[in-house]
Amino acid sequence: MRFWQGMKRSSGCGKNSLARCLFLAVGILLSGCQSPWITCTIVNHQPAPVSLVQVSYPGGSFGVQTIAPNGSFRYRFHALSTDKVSVEFIDAAHADHTITGPELAEGQEGIFEIAIEPGNHVTWTPKLKQAR
Repeated sequence: MRFWQGMKRSSGCGKNSLARCLFLAVGILLSGCQSPWITCTIVNHQPAPVSLVQVSYPGGSFGVQTIAPNGSFRYRFHALSTDKVSVEFIDAAHADHTITGPELAEGQEGIFEIAIEPGNHVTWTPKLKQAR
């Protein structure tokens, strides 16, 4: 208790200053600042699983070990530059496939679907726009 007796309260730490700081912090969090995300879903429409699935996009890559028949895998990412996207996977016959898709641009956001179809064909469904 003796420790606190000798301390003075600073005028900058009052209730009003704390309220202003909290208001400012909440305002910054709610100001609408957000990074442009692309939500990518890989869907396996084949009757057998696909494995070692990897998507390469401008600025990175992601993957999943296996996608079951009629299963899907979802991942969110940022396009950090402008380049084409590609998908690699191994089919049920253990054959490697690499298919190049459309170009993604830095700053795009939205939904992007990659469908692995029977016969190892891939369809790309981008629903993207340039972020503000």
